[in-house]
Amino acid sequence: MDFHSMRLFFALLALAANAGTIAIIVIGFAGRTGPSGHALRERVFGAFRGLELWLGFAVATTATLGSLYLSEIVHLIPCTYCWYQRIAMYPLVVILGIAALRKDNSVRIYAAALAVIGAVIAFYHRIVQAFPELNGSVCSAGVPCTAAYFTLFGFVTIPYMALSGFLLILALLYVERFNSAA
Repeated sequence: MDFHSMRLFFALLALAANAGTIAIIVIGFAGRTGPSGHALRERVFGAFRGLELWLGFAVATTATLGSLYLSEIVHLIPCTYCWYQRIAMYPLVVILGIAALRKDNSVRIYAAALAVIGAVIAFYHRIVQAFPELNGSVCSAGVPCTAAYFTLFGFVTIPYMALSGFLLILALLYVERFNSAA
C-alpha cells in the first residue's frame, strides 16, 4: 500500500477506535440507569469477557506498528511529543500481551497509568497543533510539534490517532474491570 492509502487506513482505524470508546462509555452509563440498561451492559460487556486484554494488546500493537511505519518506512521524523507518546504506548504492547497470555487482571493499574499519561500528552499535542501559540519551548525547530505531517477529515492527525488508541485501551480496561468484578 502507498502512503496515502495507509494514512487513510490509520485515520479510519482512529475513527473506529473513537466509535468503540464512545460505545463503551454509553453502555457503561446506560448500565447505571435501571434494570434494562444494566442488562444491556451485562450482555455487551459480558460478550468481551476474557478478550479485553487481548483487544487492548491489539490496539497497542497496531499503534506501535503504525508509528514505526510512519518513521521507519515513510521516514517522518517524530517530534518530542511524539516520542513521549511512543514511550507510553510501546510498553503497553508487552504489558498487555503478557497479561493477556497469563490472564492477569492485576495489570490494569499499570496499563491504565501508561494509557492516561499517553492520552494526556497526545491531547496536549493535538491542541498545540491546532493552536501553535500554546507551544512552549519543548520541541526543536527541526521537527516542530506544532506542524502536522497530514490532516485527514479536517481533524485527524498523528497525535489524534495516538489519543484514539490510548482512550480505547482505557475503555477496554474499564470493561475488563467490570467483567472481573461481575
